[in-house]
Amino acid sequence: MHRLHCKLQSLIKEKGWDDLTAVQKETFTPIMEGKNVLVIAPTGYGKTEAALLPIFNIMLKTEIKPVAVLYITPLKALINDITLRIEWWTSKLGFSVSRKHGEVPQKEKSLRLKKVPHILVTTPEGLEIDLDWASKFRENYKNIKWIIIDEVHELVNSKRGAQLSVLLERLKEFTNYDFQRIGLSATIGNEQKVAQLVFGSSLRESKVIKVEGARDFEVKIVKVKPKDGEDLWSSTAKLVNQLVEKPTLLFTNSRFSTERLYEELERSKLKNIFIHHSSISKEEKIRVESSLREGKADVVICTRTLELGIHIGDIRKVIMYRPPPTVSSFLQRLGRSGHTINRVSKGEIICLYDYDVLEAISLYELAKSGIVEPPKYMPYMDVVAREIIGITLQYGEIDIDKLYSLIKSSTYYKGLKFEKFLSLIDYMVQSGLLKKDKDKLKIGKTFFKIWRFDKDNKITWMKDFSEFFSFISADETFSLRYENKSIGEIDAVYVYKHLRNNDIVRISGKLWRIVNVDINKMQISVAPANTGNGEIPIWKGENISKSSLLPKQIEKVLFNVNDYLAEEKLIDEESKNAIKKFIDFYVLHQLPLPNTKTIYIENENDEIVYATLINEKIANTLSHALLYLATKRYSLNVSARSSIYGFSIKGVDKDLLQDLIKMDEKQLKSVLMRSIKRSPLFFATLKEIQYSYGKINKITSSEDKIVLEEALKQTVNKYFSINGTIKYVKAIKEGKISIINVNGLSPLGKAVLSHSPIKPWISDLSVRLYQALKGGAYTVEELSEMLGISKKTLELRLKKMRKPNSRHRTCSFIDVDTHEVRWALMEDLKEVAESDDYYNSFNPINLDESYVIVMRAYQSEGTTETVFRVKDLVNNPDEFLKRIPYDEILELKLKDPNDSLVISISPKYYFVKKSIARFLVLNAVSYIQSLKFG
Repeated sequence: MHRLHCKLQSLIKEKGWDDLTAVQKETFTPIMEGKNVLVIAPTGYGKTEAALLPIFNIMLKTEIKPVAVLYITPLKALINDITLRIEWWTSKLGFSVSRKHGEVPQKEKSLRLKKVPHILVTTPEGLEIDLDWASKFRENYKNIKWIIIDEVHELVNSKRGAQLSVLLERLKEFTNYDFQRIGLSATIGNEQKVAQLVFGSSLRESKVIKVEGARDFEVKIVKVKPKDGEDLWSSTAKLVNQLVEKPTLLFTNSRFSTERLYEELERSKLKNIFIHHSSISKEEKIRVESSLREGKADVVICTRTLELGIHIGDIRKVIMYRPPPTVSSFLQRLGRSGHTINRVSKGEIICLYDYDVLEAISLYELAKSGIVEPPKYMPYMDVVAREIIGITLQYGEIDIDKLYSLIKSSTYYKGLKFEKFLSLIDYMVQSGLLKKDKDKLKIGKTFFKIWRFDKDNKITWMKDFSEFFSFISADETFSLRYENKSIGEIDAVYVYKHLRNNDIVRISGKLWRIVNVDINKMQISVAPANTGNGEIPIWKGENISKSSLLPKQIEKVLFNVNDYLAEEKLIDEESKNAIKKFIDFYVLHQLPLPNTKTIYIENENDEIVYATLINEKIANTLSHALLYLATKRYSLNVSARSSIYGFSIKGVDKDLLQDLIKMDEKQLKSVLMRSIKRSPLFFATLKEIQYSYGKINKITSSEDKIVLEEALKQTVNKYFSINGTIKYVKAIKEGKISIINVNGLSPLGKAVLSHSPIKPWISDLSVRLYQALKGGAYTVEELSEMLGISKKTLELRLKKMRKPNSRHRTCSFIDVDTHEVRWALMEDLKEVAESDDYYNSFNPINLDESYVIVMRAYQSEGTTETVFRVKDLVNNPDEFLKRIPYDEILELKLKDPNDSLVISISPKYYFVKKSIARFLVLNAVSYIQSLKFG
């Protein structure tokens, strides 16, 4: 304390602090000495003041110009909170602080420009805007002496982390000064790696300061037990009522759960209930946060938006509705309770299912042992593309070598080869994002075509100008429409993965059948559905992968299960009963308890389930490989699931996992790569990144290799594990992982089936037509309504699909009842012809007539005529086929030598395969006779 300026000592007394915290003491000297510092401590340890107090100490003794300190934080909500906290100090020390984000009122923005603050609090996006676009305010950054990056753990694994890393190097170049970098983080794995990412090319000495001994926490795992006739939501609401200690934060894993629980709790005796998630308005967020600080909120139901270090008053308890996906998230949420040092964090985890209990125990054990997910980052090339544009905007014109040097100085891009960088530049020049003049670059016309101030909502690829500066994925959604009225929105990735025509979804308590998915207009046409099990869609970002640490930890929990059953405090009786019930199945069937070295093969309703404890990315890779094999060999009407509890394939009766096991490593890798390229996740990633490269039109494999390669790399990094899966299959092959067939569905198998099925994503029109036609016969008008595609386009494609080289061949016939032309799949024509729906179209009235078939051969000269009796056609189909001389017929029609009218009214059939010729001749006869005798 004696080294602190007297003004700071006075303010510390005013705060009522007896002393600085351990982290504040440890951080003080290294920052005073000018070192780069990464501070790691649990939430509530005063990390913000740990960074600011030594900086204030220097500022009070040195003449500094604004902007001297840039405080970067990942969330807009954190900006408001941090600004208030800093303002308490600056207002008393004679300094000024200001905030910058999109929701700041215009008056405040104008004031910041007139009176430049000593400390500016913003996001990575705020810094991007200033460097790229705000040429006047940007000049103030030349005075920067310190950069503080808050909640580092939230940034390092993401594109925003890569973006910020480059931005800091750009700022260093612009200021011509090696400013001091201070990172603040909750507990993370591999601190040195994170420190490198934060410190970048800085030549200052550096230090990682980690305060061990996370605060004590008390956790209780409780399971919902619905009473007879009660659903899970109302049972959960009753349990929440019993658990609440005002004020309580109730965390959920999705916006849907937040809204649904709020709806249920409003009916209960609880008062002063609020919700907080990324979709509510800024005014509502401010109201909720203020209500918490002022003690007016009893319960706030929230998502990740309140996970981070926002100061929201004294939270008595945290309740988690279902276990969070990661240890990091668990610690962050729990740390919101008792948010000061020497206070015990109190929390409850509400479990709905047996496996929820096992996950909750595992998260608790990992957190207690201090084991947290390690950081995983990658050099995203779409970030490089966007930063190339940003730097070019900043300087107006930039030398390619200087550009490369700037990008490469970021730790994320140290390994970027110059050849790869140049090929990216060339592609961006080709797309029109950049203009190249010898070794100089300028902005091209395509930039202002994509990112527009006057966005035209009719053109889906146009982006709002503000979106250029951000790598926070815009909530790309499909709008659900019924009779031109909007009834809701669904996350685009969810649509690509799970929803297809004729599926039933539940929105706002009502069931809707999907009539058509239009990917160009981002619209889903729906119609009311009276029956069916409607799936409740989820919003973007709520499909966060479960921690890779969980499968092994659940295995340990099951191995030591008796210890938990004897536990007095950690789990309630209902949770113990759930564990016992879970285990009883395996004991009863004399099976080993679920583990990472055993796969149970189970069957349920045409679905083969491979139940095991497995890394979610490996499970996802395997499920997509099975989906690929199933669609390639059998049918498009298949689906797959994946989770840390295993994977499954529905719609085939063959154990396709054995096919993967039999493949050598090269074959397996090829199948895995092809399956990922067909994944809806790849399609969604491609759509997300293509505009960063200036690609507006359709992606082609010949022209757009650079975009396709990056989309594949990012898709694999985020959702899959190629090497992990190859090792996993090898372990099965070598007998290190055993396979056991099980009768019935195990608890682990039920856990797999609780996850939403992934369906093949088909963007090819021929395949979409195949899906629409399968098992039926439709007019072009009906298909147009189903698919939302013009009749002309559909008719052209249907005709093309008749040809022998088509993968999914079609044919047409006359509906005798309506005289309409109907289209069907060639493979389904026999079934269609024999169905009651089209009886009159394939059953002639008079069997005693004779006709002549006139046939032109496919790919050869000449016409053949064959006389037949209708009776023989009906009664002796095999004999009739012997009289057809061609396997493929280019054109087929009927005539009657005794009636010249027949040839003029006979339907003509094109590209007819011999195997279906009989049915089309029956159709022609039925139609002709209906006209003659009708």
